[in-house]
Amino acid sequence: MMVRRAEAPLVVHVSPTYFAPESVIGGGERYAEELARAMSDRIPVRFVSFGPRGFRDRVDERYERVILRSWTRSKMTPFSPELFREVRGMRVIHCYQLNTLPTFIAVAFGRLQGSATFVSDLGGGGWTPGYQIDLGRWLDGHLPISEYAAQGIPRGHRNTGVIYGGVDLKRFPAREELRHDGSVMYLGRILPHKGIHTLIDGLPADCLLRIVGPVGDTGYLESLVRRAQGKRVEFLHGLADAEVAERLRRAAVLVHPTPVDAEGAAGANELLGLAVLEAMASNCPVVVTAAASLPELVEDGVSGRIVPPNDADAIRRAVREIMGDRDLWTRLALEGRRRVEQQFAWSGVVEHCLRAYGLGARA
Repeated sequence: MMVRRAEAPLVVHVSPTYFAPESVIGGGERYAEELARAMSDRIPVRFVSFGPRGFRDRVDERYERVILRSWTRSKMTPFSPELFREVRGMRVIHCYQLNTLPTFIAVAFGRLQGSATFVSDLGGGGWTPGYQIDLGRWLDGHLPISEYAAQGIPRGHRNTGVIYGGVDLKRFPAREELRHDGSVMYLGRILPHKGIHTLIDGLPADCLLRIVGPVGDTGYLESLVRRAQGKRVEFLHGLADAEVAERLRRAAVLVHPTPVDAEGAAGANELLGLAVLEAMASNCPVVVTAAASLPELVEDGVSGRIVPPNDADAIRRAVREIMGDRDLWTRLALEGRRRVEQQFAWSGVVEHCLRAYGLGARA
């Protein structure tokens, strides 16, 4: 039996956090790891992050996953001198989160050794010398994950093109039968900027709502539990990925109720709604608010419904409309899956990145 030797990586992806309970269970962390893993289908890749303990996984001959033991306790300001070793000699360094210490170090070191350097901002941040020293002069460019995210690129920095994000279509397959269990679902972290309180207020009286995701703010969770009294609301935390995917394939509607502030802004939240794309891939019609990146993902009335933000009545009407019209539900379920297959598969994201890196022909 011939054993294939591991190939030396061309690209290193550097993220301050990774998708795990001891780090952060969030869309940004899933995004960074899934893009790195998908890219390894084309070229050798290394993914580097930081945590309370260090370990190294050789997933296959083209993908290496390295977690460095951080010398700090701050998840968004991690540091390990081993980072220099992991990025040394790389053709391309792709960082996540502009305003973090690992990004500053990796970009500065990459500039010195002649690597091409890029960053995709996912909305988080911590302490970094980048607040005093502009990284724009060292970066080859930003790879924003949505047009909304691109609006936050600092003046003078180069935008090398929106790459969006993808869905693992094997992990989120289409439904075997186009039917549902009548439930409404929210998927994501339990945090105030997610707008879950508006969804609870707008829940039709005869509907079951399942709120699925890790608790990011216990005080906010307690307020939601009080708000849900007298309604059919279940709070589900700590579900395995396979169970989350299964619940998406059974739900009637997923609601992503991102709010806006008094000025109509969503801030650095929902730069890309991965949960929305995962629901669409699962033939689960979606209701999203006209906030942040969400209108870029959904065609109103075609692959989902877009409603005004901060409007519980609008959510209630949209949910009732979809669940009360079998033909509409079926059309949205089919068109949502089609839109993800055509525009939000990881293979397309990888292709955008490789062209920006200058590795398209080689890959």
